[in-house]
Amino acid sequence: MLLRSIILICPAVIHGFVSPKLGVTKHHVSTQLAGTMDAYDAQMLALQRAAAAASATTTVASPKTSYSREDLCSKEFQLEELEDKEESETEVWLNDDGSVTLGASNGPLVTDYTGEWHLLETTGDFRMRLTRRFESPGSGRIGDIQYDLTREFWGSIEMVGESICVTGKIHAALPSLEINQYAQSYHDDQAMQDSEVGYFTMIDAVASDGIEGVKGTVHP
Repeated sequence: MLLRSIILICPAVIHGFVSPKLGVTKHHVSTQLAGTMDAYDAQMLALQRAAAAASATTTVASPKTSYSREDLCSKEFQLEELEDKEESETEVWLNDDGSVTLGASNGPLVTDYTGEWHLLETTGDFRMRLTRRFESPGSGRIGDIQYDLTREFWGSIEMVGESICVTGKIHAALPSLEINQYAQSYHDDQAMQDSEVGYFTMIDAVASDGIEGVKGTVHP
């Protein structure tokens, strides 16, 4: 309505127009235009104030950038490993005491294992070491072959949607004297430079479409 009034009045102002029939003078037109613009400015100011108030009351949650052991403890994860073009999935539980429990896996048969994990105090990066005993069926006079394989998982933590996720590199185990606060031995950066053998992703099992098993069962 305000815009229509301005459109009707403006030609009179622009041309110095006076209408005898309408009794409109230059002074009358100018007075009406000034009143119309004042009302328009008042409405715009009210809208700006309302928008500012709404913006002030709206809080935007900041993405989480740091994580603690409590974010990972006792959660069920789906560990996906890629090494030498071989892929496997294994259920993993990160226990509160720093140990690791394995569940079902679609990888090679595991007959026994030990595992431990922690977060670096300085950076919050993830560290996990798994030593797994695999069994390979023999042939002829050679019986089943068992061998132990140790891998270290170095990764960083992030949120994928609403699920926590760890991604990083897999390292072959090398002798090391580094001991963390949980009396667990891990390799230092220098020793691990040339020992990268693959990649891994570990995501909250609730968000994973991978295998399902029972905690403590190392094979289906």
